[in-house]
Amino acid sequence: MMGPDAIATGRSAGRTEELGMVAGVPNVDHPAAATALGVLPLGQDDPLTARVRREGESYLYLSAPRNAVGEAIPFVERDVLELSWQADDGLRSVPADAVALAGDGLWKVRVTGPASRLQRRDAVRAPLGLSVTLSWDRATLTGSTLDLSEGGLLAVFRPHGDLGVSVPFPKRGQPLVLSLDLWSDELVTEVALVRRRPRQDNLHEWSLRFVDLPDPAADLIRSHVFTALRHARARGLSALY
Repeated sequence: MMGPDAIATGRSAGRTEELGMVAGVPNVDHPAAATALGVLPLGQDDPLTARVRREGESYLYLSAPRNAVGEAIPFVERDVLELSWQADDGLRSVPADAVALAGDGLWKVRVTGPASRLQRRDAVRAPLGLSVTLSWDRATLTGSTLDLSEGGLLAVFRPHGDLGVSVPFPKRGQPLVLSLDLWSDELVTEVALVRRRPRQDNLHEWSLRFVDLPDPAADLIRSHVFTALRHARARGLSALY
């Protein structure tokens, strides 16, 4: 079951600059507390994922950024970072410096420039290949995602000999149980079938939408989408399918 880190309450020990807040409008000029982030260190191609745990008067405090396999990376003082997050008006990005490692293990970072809007989408999606299992009634399909967003996913499932014979296809809107492997987390949630796409092989390509996805799960998915988007942008790709 999905188990993202608990969000800090704002009463952590060792706080020395919590009387004010970072200048600017939260979620517009900088990511707000509890926001999932994409973190791209200067000169690197592979973006990381993190979360804003709290705001100080002049700094943001982030959970230790993790790579694609869930490993926390070492802190490097004065490292130049680019932070990206999903704001109300689309994907935003802001430059920042790594200042210090706080006593509770959080990264203390300083925003160093204005935020910019990267693109505007209701639900940012990216091509991602993640292991997925779909279950309903007596049927279980296994396969991989083709793309993912906090709104839903497109997935390809392996052949199932009884599907369409003794096991009927699910109806549109029928409750289905999805298990999604997010590397260091497993998300189990309800989805609904949007449409089935015809293929020339025996594989099943289905579009699915999330049903009442909890906010922490949406944040977790968003952070993985950010990683894929930042990876593509760092390599100069202008479009994602």
